[in-house]
Amino acid sequence: MARVIGIDAGGTKVQGLVLDMKKNILFQSLSGHGNPSVSYEEALRNLSSVVQQCLDQTGVSHIVIGMAGGGSGDLSQSIKSELERMTSLPIILLNDATLAYFSLIGNRNGVMTIAGTGSICYGRNGNREGTTGGWGHLLGDEGSAYHLAIQASKQIVEELDYGIPLSPLSRSLLNEINASDAKGLKGFIYASTKGEIAQLAKVIHKEAEAHDKSALHLLKTAGEQLARQAIALIEKLQIESKPVIALKGSVLEQNPVVQSIFKETIERRFNDTTFIVDSTSPATGAVDVVEAIQAGRYRCE
Repeated sequence: MARVIGIDAGGTKVQGLVLDMKKNILFQSLSGHGNPSVSYEEALRNLSSVVQQCLDQTGVSHIVIGMAGGGSGDLSQSIKSELERMTSLPIILLNDATLAYFSLIGNRNGVMTIAGTGSICYGRNGNREGTTGGWGHLLGDEGSAYHLAIQASKQIVEELDYGIPLSPLSRSLLNEINASDAKGLKGFIYASTKGEIAQLAKVIHKEAEAHDKSALHLLKTAGEQLARQAIALIEKLQIESKPVIALKGSVLEQNPVVQSIFKETIERRFNDTTFIVDSTSPATGAVDVVEAIQAGRYRCE
C-alpha cells in the first residue's frame, strides 16, 4: 500500500508522520519549530531532520508539508529547494492552515481557524479558496498565544509607566519570567523567541480560571477577533448556508473561554453552523491532499 509523508511545521514544533492511505500512522518524528520567518536556519535544520527520518521508511510516494507561509514567499520556496536535494519524491508545500483544513474538513466547503503560536483562517468553496489573518506576529496574529502574551505585556507597560498598581495578572506574568521591573520585562521580550513569548498565554489561561478580570477580557477579545476573521472569510468565499468551521491550535482547542466566545460570535451571524473540534494532527491531512490532487479536486501551484 502506498505511503505518504505528512509534515506539520508549526511555530513550536515540526511533526512528521508516515501514513498509509487509510491514515494509519506508521512512523512519527518530532523536532523543533518549522517557521522560516522566525529562524530560517533552525527551521531548515529541523525540517531536514524530520524529512530524513521519515524517508528511512519504505514505500513513500509523496511528501506533503504544511508550513507557515508555505506555498508562497522566498523563505518557504528556498526551504523546499533545499529539501528537494534530499529526495526525488514530489514535495507538496502548503500553508499550514491548508494542511490542517484537509485533515479535518477534507473536500467539503468550510473554514479552518487556527490559533496556536500564531493565527490564520483558511477556507474553500468549490474551486475557490482564501485566507484571512495569517499576517505574522509583526502585522497581525490576533487571537494567537503570541498576541495574547504581547497584549498582556503591554498592560504591564502601561501600569509601570503610569504608576498603576500591578494587576494580579501582571504580577503572575512577571513572576513567570523572573522579572520584577520594566528592565526585566524588556529583557525577556526582546531576547526571547516568538514561541517562548507565546508560552505566557498559559499564565493568562490560569489567571482566567481564577476569574481574573484582565485575563478574562484578553481571552474574550481573542475569541471575538478570531470569530471576526472566520466570518469575514465565510462572506468573502460566499458560503451562503450551513458553514462548516473547524477549530485548531492550543488557544482555540484548550481554552474554553476563547472557544465559547468564538462560537457564540459566529452563531449570532450564522445560526446553522457546524463546528469541528478534533485533536487529529494536521499532518494527517497529507493523505487528503494527495487524493484531492490525483482526483483533480485541488491544484497545488
